Amino acid sequence: MALCLVWIGRFVFLGLVSLQSYSLASYPAEYKHDDGFYGLCILFAPALVLRVYIMCEEKRLQWLFAVWIFYVIAFVILIGIIFGGSDPIEENLDKEKFFGPNILKMTLCLSPFILLLLLSTGTDSIAYRELIWMLSLRIALDLFDGVEMLDVIIEESEVNNDISDDFEKAILAFVCISFLLSPLQLIEVKLDRFDDWKYRKCTMISRTTIQVLAVNCVFLGLRLALYLRYGKDASIFIAKNVIIIFLGLFEICSVCKCCGCEYDDKREKKRSHNREGGFDTGS
Repeated sequence: MALCLVWIGRFVFLGLVSLQSYSLASYPAEYKHDDGFYGLCILFAPALVLRVYIMCEEKRLQWLFAVWIFYVIAFVILIGIIFGGSDPIEENLDKEKFFGPNILKMTLCLSPFILLLLLSTGTDSIAYRELIWMLSLRIALDLFDGVEMLDVIIEESEVNNDISDDFEKAILAFVCISFLLSPLQLIEVKLDRFDDWKYRKCTMISRTTIQVLAVNCVFLGLRLALYLRYGKDASIFIAKNVIIIFLGLFEICSVCKCCGCEYDDKREKKRSHNREGGFDTGS
């Protein structure tokens, strides 16, 4: 049953990526009146082809991070086409058309779900799932974070356009950077010589530091500016950024065994040694 669900999830992944690529490519094709933009769907082909290859060769399971890299690059290019330029498409969205602001928001929100499908359907190994589950949730939260920032730009174009163009470009730039940094989290996971799934500690520390500084701290600053300067309510995601920053710092301390973590670890080892010594003496 579990294997059946894994295969269903794999085909759903392929279907959703295809659907998202078509939907995103439809915006420049529709609003610039050029059907040639549908050719942008081919940008997602490397991710789809590699995913199919991994489905046939599960020994290449570690290549899943490459699938996500190909996907993210294509995703960011289309975001740049829709939100960037001197006359952004997102500023001309028509609510009366099918490919309007609401469909665009829903299309962008598919990315976290696509990520979860990619990682959770890698294999039916319980050890793999236990290791990858929390990691995939962290990446999905960061993706939602970026999508919500894009949603701010879309809603601003719909209402009154109070936010300056420079500030919107800054939001767009940092959102794209956060998406491009997301594959770093997948490189943390590796197979050791015994085919057991492990974390790379050095990579984890580097990734967490980058995630805290380049993503959550930046987004926190942007949201505070939106709240203080433009009166935009972003309290929920401000709280999310603060929580993730503290969790990231705790994670770094735990892995590096600093801020008291090393002391607790040594004390626990000493207790364990004393218990073993006491048992041996009694026997």
